[in-house]
Amino acid sequence: MRHESAGEAHPMMSRRAVVLGMLGLPFLAAACTSGDGDPEAGTGTFPVEVKHHFGVTTVSERPARIATFGYAAADVCIALGIAPLGMPGSNATPWYNLRRVAEETLMPVLYPDDLELALPAIEDLEPDLIFTTGADLTREQYDRLSDIAPVVHGTSAGKPSWRETVEQVARAVGRSDEGAELIRDTEQSITASVADYPDLPGTTFLVVEAFAAAGADLGVYVSGSGPVVTLEEFGMEPAPVPAGLEESDELVDEVFGAVGQVRWPRARAEELRAEVLVLVAERRRTKELAEDLAEDLDPAQQTVLAPKDEMGAAMIMVSPLSLEWLARNFVPVLAEAAFDVRQ
Repeated sequence: MRHESAGEAHPMMSRRAVVLGMLGLPFLAAACTSGDGDPEAGTGTFPVEVKHHFGVTTVSERPARIATFGYAAADVCIALGIAPLGMPGSNATPWYNLRRVAEETLMPVLYPDDLELALPAIEDLEPDLIFTTGADLTREQYDRLSDIAPVVHGTSAGKPSWRETVEQVARAVGRSDEGAELIRDTEQSITASVADYPDLPGTTFLVVEAFAAAGADLGVYVSGSGPVVTLEEFGMEPAPVPAGLEESDELVDEVFGAVGQVRWPRARAEELRAEVLVLVAERRRTKELAEDLAEDLDPAQQTVLAPKDEMGAAMIMVSPLSLEWLARNFVPVLAEAAFDVRQ
């Protein structure tokens, strides 16, 4: 399905490196229109009210120019056949790009993941609706965005579930029926992806990030975080966490914000025990960091490498598209590790 242009826009590269390995892709202007070109496409009637953490937003008419900040909303828009006009550079993921190409739409304008730097670019787009699901916004920042256009935030102060994001976005754009179908299709895809791997369900896991700085502490993803919830979706079970983990300092990711990750001393790495340890690290250092950590880990457990700019990000930025990506590309790797544990 082809998306028609909704006006010219001027792309802006983030001051941070686009974290998800989309080097070489042109930063092109894009449209935000109904996927089939029909102005009456969808099932909703307007105006609609959408409840979220900061209150209730009224969307008076079907939005034609959508900007997103945070993550997951851009994925949901394109999955529903709508191309966002602009989004943060971190959203230019492999899974988004695959759907973008399939939908025959251009890359949205990419702006920084820092809201203060992104605000001018968002305002220049003249959106008629802004999604901020997954973004760590203050009330003051929300109000500043609301001066530009109506804003739909997440359902809570933290990261909403992918199902909540689908429901919110679909309601706001008048496609609630399509949103419900997207949720069902995603759930069926998850079920199908593990059907041939009987060893995977019930396998215990921990998701740990190793940082490039020499001797740096580790980051452990705790219950309710994107990576933990994602692997639970595929039938795996979180391993018991070491004593003291709950009192550890929360870490804030430079790009993704607070993602349910806490600091764990490198000297106590041996206490991180699970049947499968998923090690997230910068792509260029993943193997090196894994080898460095191996001597401190239980040799009976399996270590699965998850490059931060791909598998790691797909678990953090959980959405129907990232789950589909993981089902195809990561579940077989996890299943092999689960099989090896039982040998």
